[in-house]
Amino acid sequence: MERNSLDFNLLPLIGEDPSEYADRLGVFYASKITDEHKKDLGQYFTPLPVAKFMANFCNVEKEQIKILDPGCGVGILSAALAEALVFNSTYIKKIELVVFETDLNLLPLAESCFKYLGFWLNRKGIEFTFFLCKNDFILHNSLVLSNQEDTYETYDIIISNPPYFKLPKNDERAIAARSVIYGQTNIYTVFLLIAAKLLNENAQLIFITPRSFCSGNYFRLFREIFFSVIDLKKIHLFDSRKAAFKRDKILQENIIIEAIKKKRIEPGQFALTYIDNEGEIELSSSVGIEDINERRTKRYKSRSLINFESYQKILHLPSSELDEQVIQIFKTWTGSLKLYDLEISTGKVVDFRSRNMIRYRKYKNAVPLLWLHNVEAMNFIWPYAKVYKGKSKGQFIVEDESSLSRLVENKNYVLLRRFSTKDDNRRLIAAPYNRSTFPGIGMIGIENHLNYIYHKNDELTIEQTIGLAAILNSHLFDLYFRTFNGNINVSATELRDFPLPSFQLIQLLGKRISGFIQHKVSYDIENLVLETFNLNINLSKIYGQ
Repeated sequence: MERNSLDFNLLPLIGEDPSEYADRLGVFYASKITDEHKKDLGQYFTPLPVAKFMANFCNVEKEQIKILDPGCGVGILSAALAEALVFNSTYIKKIELVVFETDLNLLPLAESCFKYLGFWLNRKGIEFTFFLCKNDFILHNSLVLSNQEDTYETYDIIISNPPYFKLPKNDERAIAARSVIYGQTNIYTVFLLIAAKLLNENAQLIFITPRSFCSGNYFRLFREIFFSVIDLKKIHLFDSRKAAFKRDKILQENIIIEAIKKKRIEPGQFALTYIDNEGEIELSSSVGIEDINERRTKRYKSRSLINFESYQKILHLPSSELDEQVIQIFKTWTGSLKLYDLEISTGKVVDFRSRNMIRYRKYKNAVPLLWLHNVEAMNFIWPYAKVYKGKSKGQFIVEDESSLSRLVENKNYVLLRRFSTKDDNRRLIAAPYNRSTFPGIGMIGIENHLNYIYHKNDELTIEQTIGLAAILNSHLFDLYFRTFNGNINVSATELRDFPLPSFQLIQLLGKRISGFIQHKVSYDIENLVLETFNLNINLSKIYGQ
């Protein structure tokens, strides 16, 4: 190997594997750039143990293999994959690698990694070529998303740790991908879709990404397209938000997925839309990297994790037998807000757009304004004198012609927080709201960080609001929500189709709790939920009851 312009300490060490060398390059580069640079590019290098674990998902057996890494960084995933092919394959004779990287400062390090990888492979009798593309991966391949291009390079394996950040609607990459995204999506989903399109039939895709695509309306179109192109085969969950990228101190619920490109359906051929929904998915989990070799593994029918006939096509990821039990319970429930003529909406008062309307003291033409922090589990607190996140929040909003479109009628509602903190012990936090809290008030304001549930044609009774709030606050509902929701957002769209038990039983639950409240007797929501809906499930191991 010839020395190059890099620091002497960045040359490969004697006997060093290419992936180890790439990891050393990544640590060096990460020490030279700012956190702001990492955040702007969504650039967080894959730790070596994770890269090796992902590489071992590979099961392609061919003499010549063409690999794509659409966001290569220093090249650790490509290097680890090549090593796995050498050790696990009996046929491999030639590897052709295509990589994309737009960070110009990173290119010399990536090139150094791939040159050493070639040297390492050649010594093992394997021919190696690589092409390092400096173009933006999405813009370079955007035509495949809209099927405007019939001839493009395809690959046997695509492996990636794509960038993670939200794409503004006016971003040129979002515009190029507008046929496959809805609203403000995350850039990693566009990487996934393009990669899926660039695979050969039965070729393999291996990605590590956030799990946020599993649910949510912004990702619905992505799931629709993605699940029609690929069959999921393996999914690995990291139970800890901190574990996968702890070197960069990233709080993110990550998963590793392995998928196979579906067989192409020729024009005129008949095929079901989701041809392999009777197939299986291997689901594994570990707390983090250290215990990845002791991971828990179980196989599931694809249709038990994804309802391919549903509109949302949510992907459930149970990580325990208890999760499985909870999912089965919800599958037996046939109700929903929609079926019960209930609606869920998001508060219309946006803080920064309504500053001139918000008041800190009661005025003649001011009405109550409800914020996220006014809502605790089963408890509506107003006014809330305590400062919230360093700021005091005005508890009133002016009622006049300018604010009327942002106000709602003072009726009985269920108030539900749209966000929880990353370390909160529950995702769903709801409280019943009684219109008699503000007698004589015709309108109220609900801030944008709150969802509110109401009856479309009538008005919820107090017992109904209490029953609905109780089940939303229960551990049972929280566990179910966590099987598909991997972020802190509580989407109104998801809850609109949320499976619910009999509405009569929900009302009965509310009646029982209302009785306890009237007599000032303490009550246990968890036991009442299990008793009312006749459920035999033990939640104590998870929540320490």
